[in-house]
Amino acid sequence: MKRKLFMFLTLFLTGIGILTAQTQVRGTVVDEAGIPIIGATIQVKGTAQGTVTDLDGQFSLSAPANATLVISYVGLTTQEIPVRPTVNITLLPDTELLQEVVVTALGISREKKSLGYSVAEVSADEMIKSRGGVTNPINSLVGKVSGLQISGSTGNMGGSSKILIRGAKSISGNNQPLFVIDGVPIEGTDYNTNDAARGAGGYDYGNLIQDINPDDIESISVLKGPNASALYGSRATNGVVMIVTKKGASHKGLGISFNTGIGFEKVNKLPVMQTKYGGGYSLGAYDEDGEPLARINGVDYNIMDYGVDESWGPAYDGTTKYLSWYDLAKWENGGKIGDPTTSLWQAPANDIDKFFETGVSITNNINISRANDNTAFRVSYTNMSLKGYMPNSNLQKNSFNASGSIKLTDKYELFSNITYLNQATTGRPETGYGDNNVMQKFIQWGQRQLDMKELKSLYKYKHDGSQASWNRAGWDDPKPEYSNNPYWSRYMNYQNDTRNRLYGNAGVKAYILKNLTAQFKSSLDFFSDKQFERSAVYSQEESKFAEYHRQQYELNNELLVQYSTNLNEDLSWNFNVGANNMFRNYERLEGYSVSGLVLPEFYNLSNSKSPAKAENFTSEKSINSLFASTTLGYQSLAYLDGTIRNDWSSSLNGKGYLYYSLTGSLILSELVKQDWLTFSKIRLGYAKVGGDTDPYRIFDTYAFYTSLDQNHAYLLPLIKNNLALKPEQTHSYEAGLEARFLNNRLGFDFTLYKSITRDQIMPLSLTGASGYTSMIINAGRMDNQGVELKFDVSPIKTPEFEWNATITMASNKNKVVDLIEGVDYYRIVNAPFKVEVGAFKGQEYGVIMGTDYVYDDNGNKVVQDDGLYASTSGNVPLGSVYPKLTGGFLNTFNYKNLSLSVLFDGQRGGKFFSTSYMWGIYSGMLEETADNNELGIPKRNDPEENGGVLLPGVFADGTPNDVRVDAETWGGSMYSGPAAQSVFKSDFVKLREITIGYRVPLKSKYISNLNISAYGRNLALWGPDTKHFDPESATTSSGNIQGIEGGALPSLATFGLNVGFQF
Repeated sequence: MKRKLFMFLTLFLTGIGILTAQTQVRGTVVDEAGIPIIGATIQVKGTAQGTVTDLDGQFSLSAPANATLVISYVGLTTQEIPVRPTVNITLLPDTELLQEVVVTALGISREKKSLGYSVAEVSADEMIKSRGGVTNPINSLVGKVSGLQISGSTGNMGGSSKILIRGAKSISGNNQPLFVIDGVPIEGTDYNTNDAARGAGGYDYGNLIQDINPDDIESISVLKGPNASALYGSRATNGVVMIVTKKGASHKGLGISFNTGIGFEKVNKLPVMQTKYGGGYSLGAYDEDGEPLARINGVDYNIMDYGVDESWGPAYDGTTKYLSWYDLAKWENGGKIGDPTTSLWQAPANDIDKFFETGVSITNNINISRANDNTAFRVSYTNMSLKGYMPNSNLQKNSFNASGSIKLTDKYELFSNITYLNQATTGRPETGYGDNNVMQKFIQWGQRQLDMKELKSLYKYKHDGSQASWNRAGWDDPKPEYSNNPYWSRYMNYQNDTRNRLYGNAGVKAYILKNLTAQFKSSLDFFSDKQFERSAVYSQEESKFAEYHRQQYELNNELLVQYSTNLNEDLSWNFNVGANNMFRNYERLEGYSVSGLVLPEFYNLSNSKSPAKAENFTSEKSINSLFASTTLGYQSLAYLDGTIRNDWSSSLNGKGYLYYSLTGSLILSELVKQDWLTFSKIRLGYAKVGGDTDPYRIFDTYAFYTSLDQNHAYLLPLIKNNLALKPEQTHSYEAGLEARFLNNRLGFDFTLYKSITRDQIMPLSLTGASGYTSMIINAGRMDNQGVELKFDVSPIKTPEFEWNATITMASNKNKVVDLIEGVDYYRIVNAPFKVEVGAFKGQEYGVIMGTDYVYDDNGNKVVQDDGLYASTSGNVPLGSVYPKLTGGFLNTFNYKNLSLSVLFDGQRGGKFFSTSYMWGIYSGMLEETADNNELGIPKRNDPEENGGVLLPGVFADGTPNDVRVDAETWGGSMYSGPAAQSVFKSDFVKLREITIGYRVPLKSKYISNLNISAYGRNLALWGPDTKHFDPESATTSSGNIQGIEGGALPSLATFGLNVGFQF
């Protein structure tokens, strides 16, 4: 009996031991990119037992051997797995909550609910489908982020994009955001000349942020205000665009991906030209001397005034035969044998639209990605080849990226990420009012009977290589008068450039304690540009050759210590402290010919007729920084964030300046528990940040110029620098409300903000007796305030079909509150003609200044006695170049494996001045010069016969205008009359993008994933003043000079197909 009892007790106790046996579980939680997840929850299912991952994504806990672990993190899909000693989990994105985790300053991922400021994130999936449609990946954010304004000319191959977050804050300084890749600041500006930016000619070489390869981007986060970016100090007063690149990750299959795409670009917007009249100064005369005939070999020919670059000539009749420039050039090119042919006086069969070609781009990317418990790596190579829409234009780009990490021990990890890019471009289009901008010659000055096929077939004489131009000085003199043959401009006067770019970082991370880490990394951003510009011998303008070499490198060394802990069951605390040292070196070397070139088609500075000139410039700048941030969380209810940073900038004589921020958020949905309320949060924030200045603004320096014959010159500076300069100071306030309803079927994010920027760094005008034109000082104030709204809705959501819609809107009100004492206006830049852009006290920033119409007390335009509009006696504000309202409307549809997205975006409230319109009317090129007047009579008919133009308005005495003016006189008033005649609204709505994607169902052991997508960008444009131009075409710089259209390039629509394989 005792033996049986003993056996029973033994079995009973053994069973209890089995039931209560605990297993020690250790593991790591990472996301799909292989990045450790901090703060993921690991809970024993059905119990309160659990833990969270540390700063390396690792955890350890004891659990019953037969239990189930539940692993969760906001924004990622929850997983359940049985208990085992080692657990390595990859949490995939939850498409419903994808936006819940965002990357913030210093590259730290945070739960969005804990943030007290506005951050927007766009994933790689939203960009990659239309990657061939943009040369700058930042442009793919257009219309998707409220408060982010991006504009740029689609016709400018590899050109600049103007990027603003919540308006301009600096009157004369930088207004672009800081760009950060994987926590490393990189150069994103452009080095275009002021002439290119103000529409006066030159080339747009693009801002350097376009060097980022979209195939390597994981996500882009926009930290909109100083509240979000204060940790970056003086470099981030305009916000931050943070780019996270793809890292090594474990994959099903081999981990090899191959993506290929082909794209096509086609001109879809040209000015509307008149098609009824040809070249000349008048309806009756054929040449400037009134002589309609030329005698060749005893035969009389009708001729044109070839040297005229206007189109007020005779109407086309289709029957008159004349000796065209092409007839003469063919005859001359054939050795003047026999008699020249003649042409009919008629509209061209091949108008300017036939000049442009179909651009073709081909993009291929291959990448390999792998990861295990101790190592991760990713290697990527991309080749992009673009044959542009302009004749003789192409762009070649090669990009290589490698990233990796390795755990040396449980305590130390090494990591590195490096990108190299090589780009070579030939034939960028000249912009603005330049000699070789074909659009300037097509629209502003020219003869409308010109046929593009003829111009292309003969632009160069075979006997001596000289130019064959339509704009010849006379029938017996082929030398160009005002304009080159457009094909001569493209094939002989082209530019070319190359760029090499290397950026990346390497570092070590130490896991000191369970919740304490230290990280040190060094980063490099290097680029070297070489640009070559030429005008050939025999060009209309003086022949020339110029080369520009630019090189810059920036080094950053950063130490970051992070600590995270739970103070008790309710309070969590995170603390970060660090230091950064930045050093930047910039060098520019340029040389250019003087007085023309000696030998044709030999482009070297030694070929200069007079000794070539050379210039060299070098600058250095450093910033030393200390910074810290802390986050205090109470349950899942409230969060408080604080940041502080001190910068010592060499450009401000090494003085230290302190920047800080304080933000908080309250999760209202934790207080109000309702089934219909999924999430709700209110947030508040304040920040003080500053912006420093360029090097050498505190000490006076000399400029040194030399020619290659060793004649040297030192020049005194015209601007007096200031040792007492201090940074511009921006105080920013932000409040926001977020809410989502009905299990994320409906939601909004609403933000109010205001920023005040004082101590603007500006030039103060000085008297000539001082020896200087101006002195750099701190003065002035500019305010921005506005609202942002993002609205999401899912009208239909079934297992097979889903429709999601997102509306983004932002309104920014800008005001120049004060300038220098006694000064009401500061000029930013002069346009080539009629207007300038500046800052006017009491007005919005970036105001166009020019002569306006004169209005009577009833708002009627006043005309002069000659029937033309009267002008104000001086320049007055004509409107700001910056829009007051921007927005986007995105619809996405998913049906099984098929997806469709449609994006509209638009803006309202800005203005731009059009040089092309002014001269296009002046010279009789645009449609308005040849259409009918209000009586239905052709404008070019005699005013005595009810032709001409009757301008709406009144005389000074209030009586209605009844004086008709002939069309050519009216056209001339575009230059002599009010500048306001050529100022237009930049309002527009665009069908920006349509993408269609399909994930092919596969049952292959070799291919794990196959995606096909097609796209179209810039498909349609609507607006009150978009008849001739796309308002965005006025952008040729990322700087403050905006709103001047000097010779707008065409707008392009792009179409393409992408295919992606995963093996």
